[in-house]
Amino acid sequence: MTTTGGRRTASDLGLVLALVAITILLILQYTKQAMLPRTQTPALWGAEAAILAAAFVLRSGWGRDSGWKEEQRRLGTLANNYYPPRRDALINGFAVGVGVLLALWWGTATWGVVLGGMRRGVVGRGLLDFEIATAAGAITGAVVGAAIGLAVGHVWESRHRRDRLERRNAHA
Repeated sequence: MTTTGGRRTASDLGLVLALVAITILLILQYTKQAMLPRTQTPALWGAEAAILAAAFVLRSGWGRDSGWKEEQRRLGTLANNYYPPRRDALINGFAVGVGVLLALWWGTATWGVVLGGMRRGVVGRGLLDFEIATAAGAITGAVVGAAIGLAVGHVWESRHRRDRLERRNAHA
């Protein structure tokens, strides 16, 4: 989990913290301190698997600008300041968008914990559990959304480079 310079990045730390947070929730599911209803246990396992898969994709280097020098040389320039900001915008946009959607889904799926807290006379604990469930959805959605954004950015960049090359060859 290091960059080429040997430094850890903020995104590496975010991936580790996301995985640790969901793992802690999953471990707590099998104790008296469970924060989510038992019906959410399969969803938690799915979230754990999705974060692991998305972290693998995000850290693998796939979809990054690996052969950009050759591609730019074919296009007739060595400048490569066009694609990285747009690819980053797609990654960040999908991370936020999917994070919000999954937070909403987890919130609606676990709304009953607030009602359960009211019935037991511990409204604060019910509300805390609800907020943690919503945060778990946001965390999972952010990591998975970043991986989706990476894939969308890679497809967009590949198509855009191909179209640019075809336009350049058509005018030559």
